[in-house]
Amino acid sequence: MNWLGNPYRHTAREMEDLSHPPSGGRVKLVLLGILLPATIVWYGVDAWITGQTVWFGERNTDLEVKGPTARFLGVAYASVGLFCHFRWCWGLLPVYRVFEIGTVLSLLGFLGGFGCALFHAFR
Repeated sequence: MNWLGNPYRHTAREMEDLSHPPSGGRVKLVLLGILLPATIVWYGVDAWITGQTVWFGERNTDLEVKGPTARFLGVAYASVGLFCHFRWCWGLLPVYRVFEIGTVLSLLGFLGGFGCALFHAFR
């Protein structure tokens, strides 16, 4: 993705860029591929174990949730961390099959966790 490029570029092209591995070096690999995902996955695992977490919203409208909603939201948070790991760790290493399969599975995990969290929150 080129953040300083043409602002009129279509969203479909931006989404297509997610299917290709990113570019970068060791700093990006360590920061975005290991440290950031470890923090996010830890937060998701903590939400699963304790059964309570924060559902982040806009403009200080964060909501504290408990029970199965928090557990499934923890699955969604952990899936976001795994997406970051597969994208910026395995995408920067020349192991593209792990990058592709891991990215798809983490996005499916996010959809499942977030969908179940919505179901349990609004039933």
